Amino acid sequence: MQRIRFFDIAKGIAILAVILGHSAIETNLFVPHRTAEVVLSICFSFHMPLFFILSGYFMHPERRFRWMKEAKQLLLTYAVTALCVLVGVTCMATLDHESRAIALRQWGMAAIYGSGDISNLTLWRVDLRIGAIWFLLALFWARLLLHCLARLPIIPVWVVLCFAVGYVSSRYVLLPWSIQSGMCAVAFLYLGYLAKKYDVLGMMKRFPCVWAIAFVIWVADIMLFGGMSMAVNNYGSRPVLAVIGSIAGTLCVVGISQLIDRVSVLGSALSSIGQASLAILCVHLIEDDALPWQMYLGVLRTAFPQVPLVMLSFIVRLPIDLIGAALLYHIPVINEWFYPQLTKKKHKTNMVSVTE
Repeated sequence: MQRIRFFDIAKGIAILAVILGHSAIETNLFVPHRTAEVVLSICFSFHMPLFFILSGYFMHPERRFRWMKEAKQLLLTYAVTALCVLVGVTCMATLDHESRAIALRQWGMAAIYGSGDISNLTLWRVDLRIGAIWFLLALFWARLLLHCLARLPIIPVWVVLCFAVGYVSSRYVLLPWSIQSGMCAVAFLYLGYLAKKYDVLGMMKRFPCVWAIAFVIWVADIMLFGGMSMAVNNYGSRPVLAVIGSIAGTLCVVGISQLIDRVSVLGSALSSIGQASLAILCVHLIEDDALPWQMYLGVLRTAFPQVPLVMLSFIVRLPIDLIGAALLYHIPVINEWFYPQLTKKKHKTNMVSVTE
């Protein structure tokens, strides 16, 4: 199947929003600033929902769940990335003359628990959070659950029930391995699946006013942003608006991506970033967990006092993440875990060889 470039562009925008959003979190912790808060509102209003919705767009839940494929693409990438985090924090502890044993114990527990954020509702004490790769665990559970629910009658009812159970239960206890985040993410996957089934993009092309409505809702969500972290099922002070706004934001970003698709150079660059989004996410997680960004932010602020700190952080982080992802592309075997399209390309090449 030929790739649809504007979907890759949308994923490219979303992964850049992930890096920018995390830069805003770090800078806001360092020195609270209105710019960082605005950036947070924009980025967190859509980036993770977009990834789940687009994943659902290309799903076939009526088919059999492919355990090996999903485990390799999601669980093995999680394990490899977590292992790299452990190596990274151990090296940093050594350089800072701190206890390697404590660093390994704390980060090892964070990797085992698999929570995207720190919580006092965990089953046992977990001092740190593994961070952004909670998405891999949640996506695994969400895909598995949607495949199971697709075999039941009245699927929408079960999807809503799944979301409700995940959302409500996480108010009392946060289970390991991002299970509850996956339960809530099922709804976003299902929306993506329905969007393709009923050709929502085609409908919006016939009725352009829908884009304007979606944009207004997204802007309202950003302006009234009350927080949103799918990592721990926290949809903020306005959960209904957060969910609807994230869907509207996803539609708007896809629409913007269709426009960018007409611009050759920019479209190609964002498309390449989108195709590498999984690798970029994992590399970003490693540097986000291992490097002492609070210390580096002080250096950046002193060196460039006139430039917004959140942009400085983003400008420094982005090359690290892109270079790391490019290096992953050239590591045999492992590169297929972080770049699923390589597996498809390899399979296609083998098929051509057989037919010849």
